Amino acid sequence: MSLAMRATRSLRAARAVRRVSDVASAADVSRGSVREARNILLAERALPSPAFVPQGRRLAVEASRLFCGSDPLHHTASDVGRYFQFDGATTVFDEVFYHHGLLGEHFRGAATRLRSSALMVREAGLRLRDELLEAEARGGLAAAPPLMVDGPAGCGKSALLNYAVACCHQAGWLVVVVPYAADWTMGLSARTVQWPNEAYRLADSTYFKQLPPRLRAEGLYEAPDASYNFLLSHALSQQEKFGRVLIKDEERKAYYAPHAADAAKGPTLADLLRMVLEDATDSFEEFPVAVRPVYDFLEELKTATEVPVLLVVDGWNRFHQMASSTQWNSPVPLHGQQLLVPRILGDLQYGEQMANGIMLGAVTRSSARPLAVPLGLRKFIPPPFDFSRPRSLPPSLRRALRKVTAYSFEETQRALEFYAYAGHIQNPGLENPLRTGELNRKVHLMTAGVGSDVFKLCEQM
Repeated sequence: MSLAMRATRSLRAARAVRRVSDVASAADVSRGSVREARNILLAERALPSPAFVPQGRRLAVEASRLFCGSDPLHHTASDVGRYFQFDGATTVFDEVFYHHGLLGEHFRGAATRLRSSALMVREAGLRLRDELLEAEARGGLAAAPPLMVDGPAGCGKSALLNYAVACCHQAGWLVVVVPYAADWTMGLSARTVQWPNEAYRLADSTYFKQLPPRLRAEGLYEAPDASYNFLLSHALSQQEKFGRVLIKDEERKAYYAPHAADAAKGPTLADLLRMVLEDATDSFEEFPVAVRPVYDFLEELKTATEVPVLLVVDGWNRFHQMASSTQWNSPVPLHGQQLLVPRILGDLQYGEQMANGIMLGAVTRSSARPLAVPLGLRKFIPPPFDFSRPRSLPPSLRRALRKVTAYSFEETQRALEFYAYAGHIQNPGLENPLRTGELNRKVHLMTAGVGSDVFKLCEQM
């Protein structure tokens, strides 16, 4: 695994401190350090940037070659295998990862703890970074095809997306993140299909309002918890960049104009997101829920030209699998493509239609396995994409694939040294085998270089 999952916090003084808006906790409310935003209570948090100083280390490790600079735009081939940290030299943690979480199921814990984690620089990450930045440098992203990261389970696909997010954010792009696509098909933060997801018919006025006319005859469903969590996380992040993206559709422009922060400039995506945050009409936790905010946001994102846009969807293949929710008044399960947001973002043409943006997805091969397509529905619902058989994929999807492989022998050695430095390897008797490479040979043989398995093995040593 490329991210140190249980890195310890530094005891040194912070090199830099930034403030971010965050949803207030019970402790914030008791202290009275909150401000009302109608829909929710907000608190201002100070985020320090500690250096990576491990605690409880028992093995002597030479750390001079383990770390490199924290700005991913400056990484070169000589940095492959080294680790870097989201410290005060960059703003990507404060403006993106703090609000969305690091991509990948294993990293959806407390975001403040993850600041002292480290990410390995890999050759696949450098190739992906160069491909994205060169596509924008060649004259814009209007014709840029979508990209899909694929590889064996546990080999760092989500970590590669984290690296791409960090690179593009540092380059000045607007980054829109879907950290867990199964939020819509399995339920918000769900890790099992045992319980049904809450999804409702868009046409049911008991649950939804402000339904765009073009959706009335679609027969789609919506998972409001996932959609509003998606909007709220973006309302708290990258506000300056969202404020540069003007709403261009005339009907939407007229609808959001009364809420524009700058009437002369016109409504922007920041104004749309602020409406969700402040919820000027009523709470989105109460039915009926407004449909148009998430639909308008995704439609206007396609037309954004003011700033390059990177749309990242981790677990994109979940949008083409069975959902844990069922159809109205029926035990028949829903398919992902019967839900609003999966229907929009599950179409590769969405990425092709972006005026100045590119869609970057990743295929998940872990977590809970979704239900199989019932026999009675197989004539109506196509089977999910089989990424283990690339030749069975549509040509457009096959062209989009970018492969991630397991750790090389050298990367496994660096990972072992890093985990020993971070205190995950506690057996002092392994110090000499680690230095000579004997431990690397055994671990690489046992794990085949799968990063998550390397980490799990180190936790037992």
